[in-house]
Amino acid sequence: MNCTLFTVTSSEEAGHLKTSWSTIATRPSGTRVVDAAKLGILTKRSSADIIHVVGTNAIVFSPVCKLLGAQGEIVRQIFTPYDTKDRIVRPVRWLINRLFVGAYAFTTPWIGRWSRNLGSGMPRFLIRPPIDCELYRPTSRQDDSHGNGSHEYSLLYMGPLWPSRFPARNVLGALRQLLATGFDAELRILTSARSSVTLCEEVATLSKHLDLEKNLILQRKDLSEVERVKAYNAADVTIFPYVGPEPEQLADPPFGILESMACGRIVVSTCVLSVPEIVKDESTGFLTRSASQDDVYNGVVRALTHPDRSAVSFRAREMMVEKFSYPVVRHHLLETYESVLAR
Repeated sequence: MNCTLFTVTSSEEAGHLKTSWSTIATRPSGTRVVDAAKLGILTKRSSADIIHVVGTNAIVFSPVCKLLGAQGEIVRQIFTPYDTKDRIVRPVRWLINRLFVGAYAFTTPWIGRWSRNLGSGMPRFLIRPPIDCELYRPTSRQDDSHGNGSHEYSLLYMGPLWPSRFPARNVLGALRQLLATGFDAELRILTSARSSVTLCEEVATLSKHLDLEKNLILQRKDLSEVERVKAYNAADVTIFPYVGPEPEQLADPPFGILESMACGRIVVSTCVLSVPEIVKDESTGFLTRSASQDDVYNGVVRALTHPDRSAVSFRAREMMVEKFSYPVVRHHLLETYESVLAR
């Protein structure tokens, strides 16, 4: 197939895409509605059979695109859970769907309120988020550049420091509890350079208050994918202490969990969104009932002491290859396109 990417990123960034793709880029306006309209205007230049919409305001994009003459079938991709604020625009979305959208694609079969709000006539497909399992894979742990290597166990959290993603007091309390019960562990926190400086300072201050400075590494930087792979592989356990039921702006299933499992890491996560469909307790990872201090502590202890850790690691990697690897997702994506065009 011929592929064209329309994006509001810079042309320099778009240039990193495969050369077999034609790319049409424009500068972002800073307003999602305006960006969606700009994308719709750009797309009128395309003769595509399928217009796969990812990460833009489909309520604005779809009518602009179609009313300006684009002929392709629109497939809207949903990565995040249903936002309760969407109820305000539900009647408008229903009308836009009826007039302009050909199908919806979800990254998980667990779509919650989306199921009730799309109506019975809207086709919906499962297109899982693709993970490059050739890049995200188990590697030697000889390179311990992300930690000081002086502790027996290494825990990793990678992501924003928002309270809904990383309840700092609970997590650091669980770390202190681990140390008190004889586990020589360190916690590495890797967060984006765009993360709030204030939140980073709060975590650092709390760690000092709890006397955890020797057991905590906090880095605020943007990691390359290669650095992410090294960080995952340097950890004994990766933790995802999300505060449910639906943390804001969290992809479903969360990419960090998928990447970590592709690297054969032992995942400890709370039971939010579709995570229990991916992290099967004591089979492909470990689940906690909540993000409370005791639940995080107990989840990590189970992960560190489970007698069949190697089998859990193997099954985690196996699930990613079987359901989320590029060849598998590519196959399902093409099947989806064929189904949409055959209607």
